Amino acid sequence: MSVVVSGVGTALPATVVGNDAFEDLGVTGEWIVERTGVHHRHRLQPGERLAGLAATAASRALADAEVAATDVDFVVAATTTPDRVSPGLAPEIGHLIGAASPGAVDVNGACTGFLYALDYAISRISHGSADRVLVVGADAMSRLTDPADRNTAVLFGDGAGAVLVEASRGETCEDCVPFLSFGSAPEHAGALFVDHGDNAVRMDGAQVYASAVEAMTDVIRSVLTGHEITEDDVDLLVCHQANSRILAAVVRRLKWRPERAASYVGEFGNTSSASIPLALGKAQDEGRLKPGHTVVLSAFGAGFTWGAGVLGWKACRHT
Repeated sequence: MSVVVSGVGTALPATVVGNDAFEDLGVTGEWIVERTGVHHRHRLQPGERLAGLAATAASRALADAEVAATDVDFVVAATTTPDRVSPGLAPEIGHLIGAASPGAVDVNGACTGFLYALDYAISRISHGSADRVLVVGADAMSRLTDPADRNTAVLFGDGAGAVLVEASRGETCEDCVPFLSFGSAPEHAGALFVDHGDNAVRMDGAQVYASAVEAMTDVIRSVLTGHEITEDDVDLLVCHQANSRILAAVVRRLKWRPERAASYVGEFGNTSSASIPLALGKAQDEGRLKPGHTVVLSAFGAGFTWGAGVLGWKACRHT
């Protein structure tokens, strides 16, 4: 079945944290930018809830698609930092936007979570069990950041992004059937993890960098081969916005032109599962994403897990 993204929405906390906030850690703004590309990040304040931020992004995605909340069949929320252990974020998002008792479930896939949630949404539509699925990526990584760890404290930000996924309103088109591929390497879980007792991200930056570049490059090549498309067929590459050096290295390995890839990590920092939909929303605002465009997505995160996919933006590809 032809499936497209028909709307996108984003939301960021009002509080902005610049690089000067980390001077007590013995780092300068130039040091942070050189190693991560991050200039500032947004943070939720005590008492502010992630559900409200996620619901704002979701409502904006519906407005962009010109679809009423009551027409949403299912809500999938990708998050590692829900407001409560249980129930999850998705049911509350559905309630806050005014959806009519949709199916709702959370997916915890760390930085790859949005792609897993997207794949789940596509599967439900392809199987005929839903017509419209709202996919939300939302994380408050400040809740899992050790403020004394300069290797991680400077990286992470909070945010939310959402897309509406629905069956194509036009004729069935092979070019509009999304294709996603995933992989994992749990033997390397110790390089990027959060333990219950510590409740903070711990990361071996060098290993994460090398593994992320290799895994995302390989899985992107895999989905391109599966769709029999080349760089010239791709309008935009949107990778998980983890680190500008990782993004640049993936593009170099692919031997693509740098302008083919979206890079907004400088504005948002690493927002985990929210980073891809935030980048999609920013790209559309800038006119880099238009109906009929072909988008390649890729992510890498704790687990290690990774994935990539090809989809049409708001219409069948090349129409």
